[in-house]
Amino acid sequence: MDRDETTVTVVGGGVHGVHLAIRLLEAELLEADRLRIVEPDGLLGGFRRKCAQCGTDELRSPYVHHVSPDPFSLRNFARRRGRVDELVPSDVGSDRPTVSLFFDHAAWVCERYDLESTVVRAAATDIEAVGDHLVVETTAGPLSTEWCVLAVGHGRSYAVPEWAETLPPEAPVCHVWDPAFDPDAVGETESVGIVGGGITAAQLAPTLAQPGREPTMFARSPFRVESLEAGTDWMHFGGVVDELHGLPSASRERARAVVEARYDGAMPPHVFARLRRALERDRLSLERTEIEVATEAGGTVVVTCRDGTARCLDRLVCATGFDSPYDGSLLRRIRAESRLATGYRGAPVLDDETLRWRRRDGSPSRLFVTGVAAQQVLGPFARNVIGARRAGDLVVAALGSALERDRSPKPR
Repeated sequence: MDRDETTVTVVGGGVHGVHLAIRLLEAELLEADRLRIVEPDGLLGGFRRKCAQCGTDELRSPYVHHVSPDPFSLRNFARRRGRVDELVPSDVGSDRPTVSLFFDHAAWVCERYDLESTVVRAAATDIEAVGDHLVVETTAGPLSTEWCVLAVGHGRSYAVPEWAETLPPEAPVCHVWDPAFDPDAVGETESVGIVGGGITAAQLAPTLAQPGREPTMFARSPFRVESLEAGTDWMHFGGVVDELHGLPSASRERARAVVEARYDGAMPPHVFARLRRALERDRLSLERTEIEVATEAGGTVVVTCRDGTARCLDRLVCATGFDSPYDGSLLRRIRAESRLATGYRGAPVLDDETLRWRRRDGSPSRLFVTGVAAQQVLGPFARNVIGARRAGDLVVAALGSALERDRSPKPR
């Protein structure tokens, strides 16, 4: 592919990046040879890995939330292949797909649009404006593009307890989202601790609770069970989102509104039921306390808890979520070296109608932002599949108008 002929570069090949790329092709705004997706893990590779790392076997969202523009594509895919039994009943709305069905459908959709041909297996390290183009710096070299869609998620901005930051590198402590963590590689007789009481910890703990191994879950707060990640009114992107937009862009007030609306860490009923079964069958121990000190000791880790108890563990896995969505290395680099406007805690100042990142002078740049970094525009479902679908609506409309202007004859 000629690097000088790219119209749109999508940075990130997760659900958001894949859906946005498909929407652009479906709308016939460009051909596949004018599109790139920059993603070191390949299409949906990072999402697939995360599902495996915490033991996700069913998705929380309904079957109408997936990468295809047609909301009923996944359901029809399941029917045609005799896999309707992989649509699991839900207590709110439509049935939910298994992870296997979701990824098989996604692969089929990507093949229909020849999306693999657009992938650059590299990591983006910076994005710079050069004249009327953007240059995306990657580990495979620079890529020139007319427009860019930034769909990178949290990156590796993980939340870890303070005590974990002081441990030496050889300590057997990791974060569940570390690329090297593999639950299948945990020894059958290892004593394993899991830190956290949210949805990820609740999925990981029963996954590790195999015969001969009894993990210990350290959860300081009561479990919270919610079917969805926020109230259903946020899923319609109507009045509550309009109220959000009434607050100053990229502000502390918007950040607070999103945090208060999102049920962070809450687990859906099917996850809680699996966790409870593991506890009732004594395959898993639960400690209602908080680790205060951890010390590496000859290939093990000794933890001392707030309640005065201590344990020696072969391995400790932190399932403690993500840090700020604006602290990934790419976003930090863009902020430091560009004329783009930022607000509270480094949040990008985005146009509410288009998701275009504004420059400091208020003009819109050629960079769109989607995913969790756009949560101050899209609300608490920004990071979810439905957030990708809403972002697709905004980006396709805005980019369609912009491309039409770019291609129209200029007056002499």
